[in-house]
Amino acid sequence: MNNIGKSLTLIVILAASLCPLTAEAKTALLVTHYGSSDDTTRTLTIDKITADIRSALPLLEVREAYISPIVLRNLAKRGISVESPVDALLRLRVEGYDTVFVQPTTMIDGIETAEVRKFADRVSPFFGLITVGQPLLDSPADCRALVSILEELPSRTGEAVVYVGHGNDRPSTATYTQLDYMLHVGGRSDCHVSTIEGYPTAQTTLIELKRDKKIRNVTLVPLLLVCGNHTKNDIAGEFADVIRSAGYRVDILMRGLAELPAVRDLYVKKALTLVGSH
Repeated sequence: MNNIGKSLTLIVILAASLCPLTAEAKTALLVTHYGSSDDTTRTLTIDKITADIRSALPLLEVREAYISPIVLRNLAKRGISVESPVDALLRLRVEGYDTVFVQPTTMIDGIETAEVRKFADRVSPFFGLITVGQPLLDSPADCRALVSILEELPSRTGEAVVYVGHGNDRPSTATYTQLDYMLHVGGRSDCHVSTIEGYPTAQTTLIELKRDKKIRNVTLVPLLLVCGNHTKNDIAGEFADVIRSAGYRVDILMRGLAELPAVRDLYVKKALTLVGSH
């Protein structure tokens, strides 16, 4: 917790002792993003997710916070103020909100999603109710919904499309394999799903690409909300090099996933479901 969080904690403790929770206390929704230091992609993606959720819940106070300490520090150096989840939650309590719904915009149930839950647990004694929603891909139905969007991207003759996500070293990285399988059984054998730091890998995806001898061109599409450093440095860098080394021509679609309105709609539905469940 940073200095702001420590100060707010003391204020919350004092406020809670003077103003106990009442039935008249207020309700809010906090949207937690990993965050991005890139102004352009942030405006096109996560800013729009928050705006879309705010439009869908006009009677609810909607705030946002960034999970990544690195992003928060980078933005602070440039005079851009965004709160961490803990700071944002404590500020809400100071302002009289005793019921808070927290909707993460994480893709899978990985490290960042676990962090959000930990943040919420840390401050939960100050609230009447604080509950955390699910990441984008929490169930087979969620994966099917995203696949229905991904499979709409057309490909040319002799071209394969590879969606590249982040991935991790935890069981939740299997979500990307599920997406890959769903695309294939849905008839898009020209589409593949891979990861930067999980499974499938660039090498295993290369094996899949080689099964179709007609493929000469490969388009890499970020399976990431924002088009930031991971796209520019990892996907367009090392991942693309692995594919090129096998003789393929590689193009990169420089687009964050949340630039697609249909993807942002999935997050809006998550938030509506979270609020409607209580």
